[in-house]
Amino acid sequence: THCQHRVTLIWPLATAKMAASGYSPSTEVVLRLHCKDLKNKDTFSKSDPFVVVEMSSWATRNQWREIGKTEVVMNSLNPSFVNNVKLEYHFEELQRIKFTVYDFDKSGANSNDYSKHDFIGQVETSLGEIVGSSGGHFHKNLYKQDKSETKSRGVLHATAEEAHATKDIVELRFRGSGLDKKDFFGKSDPYLEISMQSHNGWTVVHRTEIIKRTLNPTWKPFKLPVIMLCNGDEERPLKLAVYDWDFDGSHDLIGTATTTMHILREGRDLSWDLINPKKLPGGKKAKKGYKNSGILTLLSITVDSPKTFIGYLQDGMQLHCTVAVDFTASNGQPQSLNSLHAINPYKPNEYQAAIQAVTTVLEEYDSDKLIPALGYGAKVRGQVSHAFSLTGDESNPYCHGVAGVMAMYARTISAVELWGPTYFAPIIKQTSQFAAQSHAKKPGGNYFVLLMITDGVITDMGATRQAIVEASHLPISIIIVGVGAADFSGMEALDGDDVRISDDNGNVAVRDIVQFVPFRKYSLDPARLSGEVLHELPGQVLEYMKQHS
Repeated sequence: THCQHRVTLIWPLATAKMAASGYSPSTEVVLRLHCKDLKNKDTFSKSDPFVVVEMSSWATRNQWREIGKTEVVMNSLNPSFVNNVKLEYHFEELQRIKFTVYDFDKSGANSNDYSKHDFIGQVETSLGEIVGSSGGHFHKNLYKQDKSETKSRGVLHATAEEAHATKDIVELRFRGSGLDKKDFFGKSDPYLEISMQSHNGWTVVHRTEIIKRTLNPTWKPFKLPVIMLCNGDEERPLKLAVYDWDFDGSHDLIGTATTTMHILREGRDLSWDLINPKKLPGGKKAKKGYKNSGILTLLSITVDSPKTFIGYLQDGMQLHCTVAVDFTASNGQPQSLNSLHAINPYKPNEYQAAIQAVTTVLEEYDSDKLIPALGYGAKVRGQVSHAFSLTGDESNPYCHGVAGVMAMYARTISAVELWGPTYFAPIIKQTSQFAAQSHAKKPGGNYFVLLMITDGVITDMGATRQAIVEASHLPISIIIVGVGAADFSGMEALDGDDVRISDDNGNVAVRDIVQFVPFRKYSLDPARLSGEVLHELPGQVLEYMKQHS
């Protein structure tokens, strides 16, 4: 056997670095539509239905805009439409979707005025609700636009799928044997280079490490996204080239072979003759009876299809939001117009605006829409509490949807005495207990999001850091929104984007689970606030799932 010395080869090559989370800020989604039991609008035949799809979001100032339309299916009350609708899915944004079904009328054939067609029925939902439905299959009854009748006009079915773009990761390991000796005073120093064919030649996609002084190298396994290896086209030619490394950069070609990802998938122990064109007949170094310059063997191949955030949602994962509100005295007495808790019937205060912006998005992914609403830092029935239920029932802190949370928040302001200090750890530990119990019972089935809204500096920073480090092992993320004009520099230390948070004993969080955002930076734009607060969440979910298989 040969002693193989490895050298890391640093190249000016822009190799793709796979994102740790596997999540991109937006994902293209395809909606496929069909209807059942539509109301018939034609007298002597069945309806000729088509569907118009519109979207509304904070970004469009809640104005509906058409994003797609199906073809017309003639003479059918149970149409399955071929034309699908493609759109960008943003987890952190509330994207309202409206489906309107019409019966086609020839008088409106060349017009975008849908009033020329007979209205059948309409339904509104959100893209989040569709994507988060089990298996991505959503269905809902169609009604009149003004909902003045309770009788269904049919059922609209929508199936959401991620637009096809392979996310497979391939791991390959190669061995060379009997390679040509290229160095005068020693053996070759071989490395393997893989290129894919492009319109203007070959594009290098990977280079292995160099193994010094051997003719029989076995290179380390390496991973590549299939999209990077062959641009998702598994029949695209790939060139496997083995070179002898030279210090001066004039690396010598030992030999090449060609293959495809489709062939590589066939499995291990595939072998190729490495051919050096210069040694073929007519070449500069033609050799009589030339067969090859060595053999390249595929020792192993594994292809992993990492699950996406949408994939977990469609497998039934539920997101559970818990809201925790700061009721410390530093907010100012609610009766004062300058208080952060002052209630104005015409304009939400900063706490209300933050609750509305974040929980409106998250509740779309929770099937029962039950949101625990908690408070901290107040005197409740004469006792200071750092974790109490806004419902007044400590055994049942659940509110129905955003409206329920807002109602309980408004009720609590007049029912408790603002006090202090500001402790985060009790709320974090309480929510972590739910996450731990859920993980033990059904790993991956539930993920918890704790929204903490505060006006000032945390008093129990050490205990809070420890609670966050412990929670980083659990299916939980913590969102902190700072309201008011306080100095929130201490909060930034909890957001582990740059440096992973650690506790006083030196224990380091296994992943970043905290996102801090100052409310006033985005107070004029709820869409930007929810976007900034929630954009890291899908990646945090995927990181947790990856760590726990």
